Amino acid sequence: MTYQNTSEQFSARGNGFATTVFQTALKIITPVGRFFAAIGTAMINASESSARLKTIEALRAKSDDELAEMGIKRDEIAQFVFKDLMYI
Repeated sequence: MTYQNTSEQFSARGNGFATTVFQTALKIITPVGRFFAAIGTAMINASESSARLKTIEALRAKSDDELAEMGIKRDEIAQFVFKDLMYI
């Protein structure tokens, strides 16, 4: 039997076959997608942490007078850098 396209082939076999194939593919693809999404999230978090640590290092390198001009005390550097993550 010759088919013009794959949809005719699936319709000739019945909807059950196509549904089974797609459900099996989803069972495989979904965990793989979640795995790569978790890796991406971890990379973003690491990148953000690295940028924040560089900011902390840069602020610590400033003099007390420079920090005072910015309105930051030396013991408040970490709170300043992470203020968007803190709910106080």
